[in-house]
Amino acid sequence: MITVPRAFLTAVALTLLAAACGDSSKTGSSTSPELPATVDPGTGPWDLVPTDRVREECGLDPDLLMVADGLLDRPWAVVRYGKLCHEYYPDGSDRPSRLASATKTMAATVTGMAVYESRNFERTGRKTGPLNDTDRVDHWLDSFTFNQDAQIGHVLGMVAFNEDLSYGNKEHRYDGGGSREINRLSDVVNTVIAQDPGRLGANIEEFWQSHMVQRLGFRSSTWTDGAPDKSFASTWDGIVRDMARLGLLILNRGVWNGERLLTEDWTYKTTHPSFEDANTSYGYLTWLEADSNYHYGGILGGTKFQGPLDSCTPPAINASFPHGISKATDCNYEAPWSCDQELDVGVWLANGAGGHLIMGHPGLDMVLIGKNLGSNSLGASLWGPLRPALVAEDLRFQGDEAAFCAAYGAGGYAPGLKQ
Repeated sequence: MITVPRAFLTAVALTLLAAACGDSSKTGSSTSPELPATVDPGTGPWDLVPTDRVREECGLDPDLLMVADGLLDRPWAVVRYGKLCHEYYPDGSDRPSRLASATKTMAATVTGMAVYESRNFERTGRKTGPLNDTDRVDHWLDSFTFNQDAQIGHVLGMVAFNEDLSYGNKEHRYDGGGSREINRLSDVVNTVIAQDPGRLGANIEEFWQSHMVQRLGFRSSTWTDGAPDKSFASTWDGIVRDMARLGLLILNRGVWNGERLLTEDWTYKTTHPSFEDANTSYGYLTWLEADSNYHYGGILGGTKFQGPLDSCTPPAINASFPHGISKATDCNYEAPWSCDQELDVGVWLANGAGGHLIMGHPGLDMVLIGKNLGSNSLGASLWGPLRPALVAEDLRFQGDEAAFCAAYGAGGYAPGLKQ
């Protein structure tokens, strides 16, 4: 007899029921086949799954989640199947915090929204037309200090400073404060939306408010204190639930409340390596799990690793080569690591100094969120304490964490993968 996890059946049943009832606040429209079926809270309040329903609806052991509370003793939450399954705040409430470099993933998403919203603009000369990651930066900016041949994708991948951008001749250096290159993306977005200020706003602040804050239903977030020019590096102040909404938008491939807010292609580029010759663990302003040849430079001072930070997280590897503006012919892994992958379920991470994390597990249909986890926190510091609660309810592995990690970490098991 074949058994199927109860939580998976619940999620599928809810998706089908909502689609049948025409509830566009909970699923992609059944009349729009290009939209994947998704579950999210829309713009309304995000109701917490009752403790006595967590096992059934989320596939998580509620008792072991409370054990994780004690181990972490910091604000954190887990979202699974689009539902807010568990959250914990040591002092009973959550207040906005400066989320440091977790801002970068949020800013990359805003850039993707500008790409999507400008897709029908007509290009009649410089500073006109749709925004694309293949655009030369000098199409949008009159002057800048990095490579004059750089494209927008080079900036998002933090390689635009290199004198030589050809394959095999560039390196990745973490632009922590943003002043070297990534903050200029604020000027790019401002130039793009100036073509239609009535619809997109007078500046990036108004665009962010209307296209992210309002559409995702953020409750308590600010970016660069409301200024019309943004730091893409570290100036998002937010709460755990707002972080969770951003993470779920990315996990749901750019669809929210039955509406596409950015392309699936953009979320893929955010959560997969941009330039394997420079860094196999960095997408568009977002860290990724990798097995070989990568620098977790923003957290560990530029140390180069030859192996995974956590063997229970599958690496992010592109499905084909070359891809985008990258000329990579493979994933650039060294032996004994391989570029082969059974399932494309790599883990991604918005990571801010001090331990502000948004961690996406597409193979589990899950987002983990943590705040103030420590100055050198990596994704493992959050994933490790949570994992027993998930493995205990996995009907295939039934609490055998070692066997689960062997399968999941190798990219061979993904019980929550959306098709």
